[in-house]
This record gives sequence, C-alpha cells and structure tokens, in this order.
Amino acid sequence: MFYSLHFSFWYLFFGTILTYLVWGFIVSFEVNLAMGGSKIAQKWIQAHHTYKQLYYEVKVFYPIIYAGYFFLELLPYLLWKAPKAPFDMERLFQELFDEEER
Repeated sequence: MFYSLHFSFWYLFFGTILTYLVWGFIVSFEVNLAMGGSKIAQKWIQAHHTYKQLYYEVKVFYPIIYAGYFFLELLPYLLWKAPKAPFDMERLFQELFDEEER
C-alpha cells in the first residue's frame, strides 16, 4: 500500500514538471516567433488565444519564454551578429489585440 502511494506521487510530480516544460516550450516558440515578426505566428495566436489566455500563459511560462528568447535571438546575435528582435511583451500584446479586447 505505501509503495503504491509513494510511487504514484513521483509519477504525478515528474508528470507535472514534464507537462510544464513541454507546454512552456510550445508557448515560448509561439511568443518568440510572434515577437520576431512572423505574421503566421501572430495570426495563429489571434485565432487560438484570447488576450486573457495569452496574458496568463506568458506570466506562467515567462522563464521559459525568456530562455527561448536567449537561445533563438540573443545567442545568435552575440555569436554571429545575426539580426535580433527586441524582447518587448507590451508591443506584442498591442500588435496582437485591439484596445477593447484588453
């Protein structure tokens, strides 16, 4: 009995962490592509998210979004002087959603 309860705790613990990481990477790619100016990513976010949904996902996954920005934009800029998009969440929300949606 104790073994099965203890074992299921670790399944739930690591399952929660893996779910956070996978979902966070998906949101990170969405947001970083949209911040980079991808019109397809911006249309996809507008079609699948409301302002409130995206706002809370950005708050929850902010560390992963920033890590994604580092690896996708900042590191190539520092190593190879590739052009980089600014990390500006306020501008992204202004571009994606009208004033009345916010």
